[in-house]
Amino acid sequence: MHEIEEKESVWNRPISRRSFLKKTAIFGAIGGLGIEGFALEPRQVAVTNTDIYIAGLPDDFDGFRICQLTDVHHGPLISIKFVEKVIEKANQLKPDAFVLTGDYVSSSPKYIRPVINAFGKLNAPYGTYAVLGNHDHWEGEELCIRNFKRNKIALLTNTNTVITKRGSICIAGIGDYLEDTQEPDKAFKGIPDDMPRILLSHHPDYSEEIPKDIRVDLVISGHTHGGQVQIPMLGIAPIVPSKYGQKYANGLAKNSKTQVYVSRGVGMIGIPVRFSCPPEIALLTLRKKEIAIQI
Repeated sequence: MHEIEEKESVWNRPISRRSFLKKTAIFGAIGGLGIEGFALEPRQVAVTNTDIYIAGLPDDFDGFRICQLTDVHHGPLISIKFVEKVIEKANQLKPDAFVLTGDYVSSSPKYIRPVINAFGKLNAPYGTYAVLGNHDHWEGEELCIRNFKRNKIALLTNTNTVITKRGSICIAGIGDYLEDTQEPDKAFKGIPDDMPRILLSHHPDYSEEIPKDIRVDLVISGHTHGGQVQIPMLGIAPIVPSKYGQKYANGLAKNSKTQVYVSRGVGMIGIPVRFSCPPEIALLTLRKKEIAIQI
């Protein structure tokens, strides 16, 4: 995995959520995005396949597939019919487990129950696991909690679950970076130091703040939408709602503590535009990383 330049530039500056909404609208309006950006690409959902290498991964988990859905933003711009089609497409991939990494609704609490009911149709042998995003807090945290429970989806807010075959892995979740508390000690409570650890965090920036004494093998995040608008050929998003800019726009990144996968997400906020940045269903395949032996 190559290192990603962290030096601040015009593309790599901190940006608030409000600024992101405003500037996304501006960049969406300029450049003649036309039919492609406004009508076609927002509905053309791409499946992204990525191998994730983890040291110490048990043999039985080599090839274990995790499907991530995030930032669905069911609301005025994203219909439940579209969400259901995305879920149908995700189920066709037949992953071992699903993870949901926040921002399921926009604009009103009335969208919470329908979208979480739709998530209840996700089908994987090792279950579905979720964390909340900032929009879920804004529209109704308690309503989200009740509906996840009713649909038998494990909400991992500062807690964890263990998946066991011959050997085990841990999937933990952390509170939202913008709206909640992050309690990593609670999130990994009871997990042996040598067990592979995957952390669900809606906001990728939290990965930079993981305490040094807590090991995490992979963080799975959303929040950024890939910027929604990217410059063709360059793959640069003019606007990224992360203080680390392009580093966490989308895809697999690495920092001094862990590796981070950031999905472009399914939905949109601001104006209904995506350009050179299609909605994403992320399929992550765990691979065993061989540890070099020093002689």
